[in-house]
Amino acid sequence: MDHPFVENDEGMSDEPDETRKRRRWPVAVVSVAVVIVAIGVALYLAASHYQPLSQTLDGGYGSQILSSNGTLATNRPAGASAVVWTEPSGSFRVEVVVTLNNDRRFPVTIDKVLAPANPSGTSGVHVYFDSTPKSPGAYGFKGGPSFKPTTLASEGQLQLVVHWNQECVPTSAASGATTYTNLPVAYTFMRFHHTVTVPIDAVTITPRSTC
Repeated sequence: MDHPFVENDEGMSDEPDETRKRRRWPVAVVSVAVVIVAIGVALYLAASHYQPLSQTLDGGYGSQILSSNGTLATNRPAGASAVVWTEPSGSFRVEVVVTLNNDRRFPVTIDKVLAPANPSGTSGVHVYFDSTPKSPGAYGFKGGPSFKPTTLASEGQLQLVVHWNQECVPTSAASGATTYTNLPVAYTFMRFHHTVTVPIDAVTITPRSTC
């Protein structure tokens, strides 16, 4: 006797194709969402740790220490280009030339350049654009407008002069010479605010026995 129906082959499903397709959609959506989140997290971590700044030996570098009456402090050479300064009595001014380089592919905004911490604290911090540089290796405050937040492009260079005042700290209250090897720099990248220390040519100040 002929049967009124024919059984499905083994392994075949009675489920319509449209139903199977609808079930695949949530898996695809979740997979795409996971990829997007992973990319977002990676970009967030990269942006929040992005640090392209450095100093290279290209431009005018150096430092000088000025006493309260504006005269150059006593100093002695210490090597080919290094100078050791003797701390003036009372209040004195430190002047440093620093070049910031953006070594990576994205621009950043330089917001502020700060004076380094020291035993007596700092006051009267001023930063200027160094608009009239001399030959490489030559130092001197050449003048320029006051610094304001500025964009530093990829492979760009920004030369600045930083001034600050500090007080004499006698030998008995200090632990030997003070050497500055970097300056704090605040910058912004993709709305992330960072403060990092950028190397500078070392500035060494030997303390006095009395101030």
